Formats: sequence, C-alpha cells, structure tokens
Amino acid sequence: MPVQWMWKLSLVSCSLMLLSGCQSAGEGPERFTLSGTAYFKGEPIPFGRILLQPDNEQGNKGPAGVADIKNGQFHTREGKGHVGGPHQVLIMATDGTQPASADVDNSLFAPVKFSVTLPKENTTYEFIIPAETQRL
Repeated sequence: MPVQWMWKLSLVSCSLMLLSGCQSAGEGPERFTLSGTAYFKGEPIPFGRILLQPDNEQGNKGPAGVADIKNGQFHTREGKGHVGGPHQVLIMATDGTQPASADVDNSLFAPVKFSVTLPKENTTYEFIIPAETQRL
C-alpha cells in the first residue's frame, strides 16, 4: 500500500519546522509575503501547499515559509512568509476531494521542487507545474 500524500505532507512540514527552528514573533530575519497563482495542465490547482525553504547551498539561511493553495490562489500564512534570496520550493497538490478510503491517493502529481530567487520584499509569483509531471 503506497504512503499517502497527506502523510508525506505532514512529514515534510514537520521536517521543515525542525530544520528551520522555532522562533517567536519578532525574532529572526525579516519575512515577506508571497502570493500568486499555481497551475497544473493550464488549470488552477484546486488544493495544495507550497513550502519555501531558504537554499542553504546558495548561502541563504532562515526559517521556512508556507502557503496553502485554494482554487489556484495562494498567500503565505501570517508571519510565515519567505526571507528573500534563493529558495527551494516544494509544491504538493490534490484534486481537493476527500479520499474514499486510506488507500485512495488524490494527488494530482508527485511533489515538485523548484529553485527560485525571491526579492527581499512582499511579492507575487506564478507557479506553472509542467503537464508531463507524473503522479506518485
């Protein structure tokens, strides 16, 4: 039985929190909002999550950011934006339906990783997932 998408999402989210450390409001580097759109096969992604991890290999450090995708639109959570600079971006998406059972996978595609450089300011971005991206 394949590991379910939501289990993977939880594991990745917990890993990012551990890697980025716990910080209270006002601590750490300045964070910026990221909002925009996310598409797969030319259609808005119904439901998903975007994880923004500063790219340590490019010398960028700081806490991870997160944004939820709903009907193709996303916006980083309050206080959970990006720190600017090079980032590794992980995008996961589902069709937005509740799976009928634990062995039903409603993922649209396998998690996709992008490298992007974000400005040190509030910004917008459009993510287009290639049509040839495969499901798990």
